Amino acid sequence: MIRVLIIAYSNYVRDGRVKRHAEALAQRGDQVDVICLDDPQLCSANGVHTIGIEMPRYHGPSRLAYVRSYLRFFARAAAMAVRLSRTRPYDAAIVCSIPDAVVLCAAPLRLFGTRIVLDVHDTMPELYRDKFGGRRGLLGAKLLRLEERASAWLADRVIAVHDLHRARLEDAGIPPAKIRVVLNSPDPRIFGAQSCGRHDGGDFVVLCHGTITHRLGLDVAFKALALLDRGRKVRLNVIGRGDYLNEAKNLAAAMNLKERVSFLPAVPIEQLPAMLTQADAGLVPNRPSAATHLMLPVKMMEYAASGIPIIAARLRTVEHYFGDGAVRLFEAGNPAALAEAIDELAENPARRAQLAQSAARVAEALSWKHQSQCYFEAIDSLLRPKTAALANPAADAEM
Repeated sequence: MIRVLIIAYSNYVRDGRVKRHAEALAQRGDQVDVICLDDPQLCSANGVHTIGIEMPRYHGPSRLAYVRSYLRFFARAAAMAVRLSRTRPYDAAIVCSIPDAVVLCAAPLRLFGTRIVLDVHDTMPELYRDKFGGRRGLLGAKLLRLEERASAWLADRVIAVHDLHRARLEDAGIPPAKIRVVLNSPDPRIFGAQSCGRHDGGDFVVLCHGTITHRLGLDVAFKALALLDRGRKVRLNVIGRGDYLNEAKNLAAAMNLKERVSFLPAVPIEQLPAMLTQADAGLVPNRPSAATHLMLPVKMMEYAASGIPIIAARLRTVEHYFGDGAVRLFEAGNPAALAEAIDELAENPARRAQLAQSAARVAEALSWKHQSQCYFEAIDSLLRPKTAALANPAADAEM
């Protein structure tokens, strides 16, 4: 058994990756503490001790407000980490971006002999350039590349979310030997295959969930709905929250789509499968950009694991792992192409079933059953002498 601290500037209740990793470590017998943002639904469970920091996560347009929010979390999380380490140091501290600089929260733990793992969930330079644009966005992205390298330098191990992400980190100057890949595969205890082809002759329901930002491409989806014959009775359910939510609601209203688009609040990860079963297809309409080309959206993996056919924008990483045979791809950013894809699946139950089955096979190959071993290896390889001794205490007794 090892002692592990996870630090994440996120809502643990709704952060499937952080929660899955923490519970996997606890399930194999490790002692796991998680420092995260506080939430009314946050509680210690499944062997994981959670510590919530009372502060809201910022989702607005202000760069300064983002920095203030990060610094406030860093200071409080670092102080908590040191306090928890004084009596019994952690073997490993896993810090989850974004931002990458969250690694600073764990840096003081090196004094206690703790090894540090930086789990890079997203590429901040590309996200920043997407969000803020212009020359300032470009300058900020270059500075964040430096921050990314510095953060990786402070860590003993860096975790990438897929193979193309790994190549991108190597291109940024991070040593290949330091990087491991752990895909963001769904928790099989939560997302299991459901019967696909729910469509019963009523409305054709398309679902899109996750953090609601402009890059999610909801405006593309709305325009596609407007192009479809209203007799088709296609509805879109949007689940989540984010800085684009109010704008998305206003846009849907302005386009007279209020009766065809429903906005539902974000829910704990355990409640998502029941909502997914109400959909005929899962939608990933991400707009094309440097950031989205590097994303393998977890919602795709969740749809695939749940037996739901997927309609997705043709982006580089999506196409790398899924192809036309497993997902109905459409030209990214093109409402007419998306409308055609929705229309095709609404009319063709056999095509929906074929896509769902093919996507499920891809999801199985990338499943958490395999990825969990990659995750354990990424951590244990840093602690090999200690974990070997724990596995074979008799060897120590003979010495």
